[in-house]
Formats: sequence, C-alpha cells, structure tokens
Amino acid sequence: MIKHFTAVLLGASTLVFTAPAMAGSSELAVLDSKPAPVVAPDGQSINELSGLAWDADEKLLYAVSDDGILHHFRLEIADGKIASLEPVLSVPLKAGVTSQVVNAEGLAVTNGDNGKQGDTELLVAFEDGPAIHRFKADGTSLGALQLPKALADASNYSEANSRLEAVAVAGALGVVTAPEEALLGEPGDTHTIHGLDGKRWSLATFQPKRSNLKAIEPMPDGRLLLLERTREQKGGPSSGRLRVFDPKTCGEANACAVENLDPGASQLLNDKFEGLTALGGDLYLLVTDKTKKEGPANFVLVSVKSGV
Repeated sequence: MIKHFTAVLLGASTLVFTAPAMAGSSELAVLDSKPAPVVAPDGQSINELSGLAWDADEKLLYAVSDDGILHHFRLEIADGKIASLEPVLSVPLKAGVTSQVVNAEGLAVTNGDNGKQGDTELLVAFEDGPAIHRFKADGTSLGALQLPKALADASNYSEANSRLEAVAVAGALGVVTAPEEALLGEPGDTHTIHGLDGKRWSLATFQPKRSNLKAIEPMPDGRLLLLERTREQKGGPSSGRLRVFDPKTCGEANACAVENLDPGASQLLNDKFEGLTALGGDLYLLVTDKTKKEGPANFVLVSVKSGV
C-alpha cells in the first residue's frame, strides 16, 4: 500500500511529496456505520451535529448541534461494531451564550477519563463569536476561555462561516483550536492549529482548494488525528479525510509532517463529516452534519493503528 505524506515549512511555501509506507505509519480501517436517532426522548430533533466528545467516566457520548443543543447518547461498541446508540438527554447550552455566540461547531471533554464521575466539563467552539466556552454536561455555562489575539478578532478570518471549527484538549499541548480555513494573509493551502498559549503549528491542506478542517482529536501517542472535509468541485459531494499530524515534527527549521490515511475500498467516509472523537484504544467515531431535510446523521466507527 502506498501512503501519502504532505508537509509545509513554517512561513514558507508548501512542499508536497509522496513516500512508500514505512515503519511507524498508520493504518485506517473503516469498521461500521449507524444512522443517528432523529428524535430525543423529550421530542427534541437530532440534526446538524457538528461536534462529538466521549466521556469514558460517565459512559456517555456527547454531540453538539449547530443551534447549540447538547445531546447525550448511550453508546455500546462490540466486536468492532456500533452495537447500540440510544439518546438519553438533550439540553440547550445555557446562560452566557448570547446571540453573538452561536453556531456551535467543535466539542471536547475535560475530566472525562480521570476515574471520577460528576466532574465532566465540555468545551464548545463557536463559529460566530468567535469563542470557546466551558460548560457543564447539563448545558450550564462556566465561562469563556481567552483566545489568542489572532483568533479573537473576527476580521482576521477569510469568511464569516470559516471561523473556529475545532477544539481539543491535547495533553501537553493544552487546549488547541483551529479555524476551518486559513486566516487572512496566510497561504490558502495551509491549516494552522493554535494553542491557547499562542503556539502555532501549520500544515498543508489535504488538497489545494475546498479542503476544510473540521475536527481535531488527540491520539494516545501524542499525535493528533485531523478530520478534513473535501469537495472535488464547488457544490459537489463531500468526503471525510482522516490525517495524522505530529506536532513533534514542527520547528523553525523543520517541516510539519502529516500523514493521509487510506480508507481502502470503503465508501462510508464519502459524506458531510463534521465531528470526531476518540473512544479509547485505536477506536474513533465520526458523525455527519445533516439537516432535517437531508435525513438522519450518520455515525461511522473507524480504527487507526500505528505501525510497528
């Protein structure tokens, strides 16, 4: 199998190259899919899911919708399949979210795997703001996080609907976030991941145009799993692209390398994917962003294994 790698020099032109599979490369297996329920127990519609987060302590899957509804699901994985996915609660994101902080896009969990119950906090990235807020699992606001100066100014973004899209709690890197597309003044064929402490990591997009960064998820080895959504042509069908990014490859004199994962013959990633979360081990769950008219969202289970 041929693996494709891309790299970008920080502050320099994009370098693109291909290389054969090597020791330590990652293997993607697309395992299963399951449509989301369309209605929560209280009658709330379940659609336009933009972010996912798995809470291992509570055994709950959280999903946030564009209009700021936080859905809780009971999820069971068995033998590499989505055995069950049942909605249990849907709550609006509450106090502190004004009309200027809407369009929820990214979701991450903190205190979700510390062996304690009842202390879960969620981070939600809002495209309109732009902003990142902390919430309790019941939707109560715990306040906003301070963004780096470049991200806090809405005028720095290329488009109003291409602002903050992803957020993750990435181990030693802390909280990281990213816009969907490059900021004004940056090369359009790059993505930049921002730490809240001001650090930045840049990499080449999956393809030069129509390649939008949708989600970031930490991996057990410290690398980051990225989800991009691409289109071959404007208005055409979408595909979800999974990529592995290693921040340790970055530096003033080094390239930031990213590995494009090959889904093989599976067609399950050919859709409008928006959310991504780690389930533990090598398993990850993705979700599509579908309007009510477009039908139920689709969850897809994958594994990403590092080569030996």
